[in-house]
Amino acid sequence: METIPSLKTSTEARAAYMDTEVIPQKPVPLWRNHDYLLLWLGQAVSSLGTRFTQFAFPLLIVGLTHSIAAAGLAYSLQQLPYVLLSLPAGVLVDRWPRKRLMLLCSFCLMGTVASIPLVLFLASDQLRLPLLYTIAVGLGVISVFYELAELAALAWVVPKNHLTTAIAQNEFVYGSSALLGPALGSLLFSIARLLPFVTDALSYLILLCSLLSIRSPMQDERRAERRHMLVEVREGLSWLWSQQVTRSVVLIASYLSFTITASVLIVLAIVQQQHIPSVFYGLIVAAGGVGNLLGVVLCPPFRRRVRFGRALGCVLLVFVLLWPLYGFITTPLLLGAIFTGIAIADSIGAILMSSYRLAVVPDALQGRVGGVYRLILFSILTIGPAALGLSLEHLGILATVGIMWSGLILITGGLFVNRHMRQATLPYM
Repeated sequence: METIPSLKTSTEARAAYMDTEVIPQKPVPLWRNHDYLLLWLGQAVSSLGTRFTQFAFPLLIVGLTHSIAAAGLAYSLQQLPYVLLSLPAGVLVDRWPRKRLMLLCSFCLMGTVASIPLVLFLASDQLRLPLLYTIAVGLGVISVFYELAELAALAWVVPKNHLTTAIAQNEFVYGSSALLGPALGSLLFSIARLLPFVTDALSYLILLCSLLSIRSPMQDERRAERRHMLVEVREGLSWLWSQQVTRSVVLIASYLSFTITASVLIVLAIVQQQHIPSVFYGLIVAAGGVGNLLGVVLCPPFRRRVRFGRALGCVLLVFVLLWPLYGFITTPLLLGAIFTGIAIADSIGAILMSSYRLAVVPDALQGRVGGVYRLILFSILTIGPAALGLSLEHLGILATVGIMWSGLILITGGLFVNRHMRQATLPYM
């Protein structure tokens, strides 16, 4: 297991830090953990509502502008805050009272989503699109803070030996929302184009009520001293850089997330090149959603039987074995099978790596380390798809698959060569 150094190197600083740390609560089963159940319930409802908005927002902009590019710009604007604000947001999440921040973010998300109908009813034609773009940026900014705080709160509310199960249950919620959201969102949009946004705003109201019902502060006691933000950012970066396994986990998780995005784009390129009906493309992507849910079910027993380092190695081997098949397979059924297998491995890997990261990071650094991770992840997801599209267009499918496969081989080989990674275990095992 990777050792976890304290925030400062001196013995006095280490003692001072340990004196302020609080053990959250006695381990209890998740189904009896009142605070976790409230957090999970609120997150489950709001995740489904968020899917409604994510589905309906581009349709709304296309309906107003008749431009796919305008809808794409709105999506990019919503992702931009993750790149620009992840580091400072991580510092502020570690500084501010976590529960109050989550309540404030939930209220702001509810108000921002609810403002979409107001814009359509009250704004002039010239102002509607700029205001909708402003709303997209606002949703991104608020989401950066909320997501960092929510993950840190989960790591505090849930005992370490239950983290993998809790994260698996969260992944089940996200996977189910990804499957149900577009179908239900399209139904609501067909009834009234503003109904998905109204429903999403109501889901945040439920989240607010669940957070208000949580009794604990969802964080350790904080030191009163405040330092320059750059000093605190550097503190989080230094801690992460000093942790070889955690650092590797962050980089692997980011690359695998990009690989899933690449998988969607490559399948789309194959469908277009082979003139496969678009309905099959939808079914292939839906099969990936089923694969994610299967991964959620398989992860807990797999984690109990296989040590973390070896389990992560197995996940990477699945990627290495299945990925090159994209260069040769063109039938929809086999493409769906490959996509499903990769989705299963991705889901298991995501749960394992998130569990490890949340378990080893000190509570006082959860926001900053999470901010570094999101900066790396969204930087890759911002630049990567554009580069991948250029590669598919100019080099072709086989060469693009080969480039991505080379990266998978590199990180997999690095894991098996690195003794610390091979022998890494979850801290509570």
